[in-house]
Amino acid sequence: MPAVGKRLISSSLLISLVLGTLFVFPLWMYALVVAGFIAVALFEFFTMVRHRGILVHRPLSITLGVIFTGLVAWRSLVEPGLVPTPILGPGATAISWMWDIFWPATVVIIFIRQFTRENTFEALGGVATTLFGLAYVAALFSYLFYLRAMDAERGAWLVLYLILVTKMGDAGAYVIGNLIGRHILMPRISPRKTIEGFVSAVLVSGLTGMFARPMLVSMEIAAPLAFLLGIFLGVCGQLGDLAESLLKRDCQVKDSGTAVPGLGGVLDVIDSLLFTAPLFYGILIYG
Repeated sequence: MPAVGKRLISSSLLISLVLGTLFVFPLWMYALVVAGFIAVALFEFFTMVRHRGILVHRPLSITLGVIFTGLVAWRSLVEPGLVPTPILGPGATAISWMWDIFWPATVVIIFIRQFTRENTFEALGGVATTLFGLAYVAALFSYLFYLRAMDAERGAWLVLYLILVTKMGDAGAYVIGNLIGRHILMPRISPRKTIEGFVSAVLVSGLTGMFARPMLVSMEIAAPLAFLLGIFLGVCGQLGDLAESLLKRDCQVKDSGTAVPGLGGVLDVIDSLLFTAPLFYGILIYG
């Protein structure tokens, strides 16, 4: 089957999965799907860095990421009163307790794992890469839990708005970049990404953000402001795409994996959302 056909089929299945988990299936299914994406993306990331010669303990690292994801899901979706601080508003400290408990314990656990190795080769690289992978994949993507938890009904629309604006930008970059792209954006990072594709992605995200503003339920936002919001998310999404391309170039791999036919790996699918999800959440809370 041609690559475009595989891409269309995979995209259709992903869209169905997103809509189902947001509006049809129970909340625990949403948490399970997000956790599944994080677990597979972590597997791909820690597999990818092995090509770089960096030694990481993949099962332990993925386990820590899944534990972190479970803690965030519990804190935001199941028991938002777990700590006596609000999850919304200027006084929100919804993630501060994670810094106080999970991350220090994680650093200790990773070092203990390094103590059990036969040699100290790449110890610093292993520790640093493990922590970076957990922050880059698990922590950033977990903001989808906080967006969903902002309101029992509105949260699902906020997540859909974020995904729609971000991924429409990705689609615009792919389609228009392939059609008219002539000028390479950053050759040393990605020889396939063009300036035309980048600009198209940002504009498509801006237009999507403007026309999809009814999804921002109960939020009064004018069309020009929604367009600027889409532009901002479009830029951040493309930076997230470039960030993963930089990592893949350093590790000398084309795709993070093969889990999604036609699209690469799960990390290739969510790379732009890793940048837009926390920034969109920050805008909604403090903007």
